[in-house]
Amino acid sequence: MTGEEMVAASLGRALSDDWVLLRGYRNSRGEIDQLVLGPNGLVAIEVKYRNATVHCDGDDWSFDKYDRFGNLVEQGTISDRRGRSPSVQLNEPASLLEKLLRDHGFRIRIERVVLLTHPRSRLGTCRNLTVRLATSADAVIGLVSAAPPVLDEQQVGQIQQLIVRDHRLRRRPSR
Repeated sequence: MTGEEMVAASLGRALSDDWVLLRGYRNSRGEIDQLVLGPNGLVAIEVKYRNATVHCDGDDWSFDKYDRFGNLVEQGTISDRRGRSPSVQLNEPASLLEKLLRDHGFRIRIERVVLLTHPRSRLGTCRNLTVRLATSADAVIGLVSAAPPVLDEQQVGQIQQLIVRDHRLRRRPSR
């Protein structure tokens, strides 16, 4: 949660009121930590707070952890309880959300970012990425700021309503 709080605070300070931050969106394919929606589009963010050097080859992710003296102390794969790497954790629900939006007439591409928020997170060897990879909220802010406007205020509101409604449908307890 520390990393997610840091990202939310940074985005809140940097982006205008034209932007909306939706946290913890869930659909049948998984959860997206944060969605940033505004005139320049939609960004899905998977936040990882990991004190390590992260390596990735496509959807295969691993890490090296070093102590404060630079000695390698741990290595392993990065995955959730279902065995999904951070990119798969993000791509699966983001692709389903993209389909939902498309089915409602919104043909926008969701930018996908895995954001490493620990101050000592580092990028190692990364190739064949299926998402963007960043080590600061500033990189996400730069991404949304550099994109051209693609949505008007009404479209942003309609997309926000669709996302919130879809999330609420997923949160209902089954009978």
